[in-house]
Amino acid sequence: MRRIPDPPQVIVQKLTAAFNKHDLDAVSVLIAANCVVAAHGGETEQVGAPAICAQYHAAFEERPRLRIGVMGRMVQGNIVVQHESLSRGLGVGERRIAVYTVNGEKVTRVEFIR
Repeated sequence: MRRIPDPPQVIVQKLTAAFNKHDLDAVSVLIAANCVVAAHGGETEQVGAPAICAQYHAAFEERPRLRIGVMGRMVQGNIVVQHESLSRGLGVGERRIAVYTVNGEKVTRVEFIR
């Protein structure tokens, strides 16, 4: 029997959970090999799963309590918009909007509006 793919919001939810567990193996399964992380309307921050995972690894080492809190989520087709609070364990964190593009069961692009 053929498995039904997870919808985009489930992929983003799994990615957020993997980030919060600092589980780089799970993160690498959920992002495309050529995934792009960028500032909305601005410069590219990372390209490719290895670069993204390396950046996450450094962030997790520097901030062991680093977590993403989800304040809201909207979905339109393969786009998931998530209102996030990035907490470093010191109270209320940086608030941002993350726009995830999901193709298949992989995140192919993330843009942050800060």
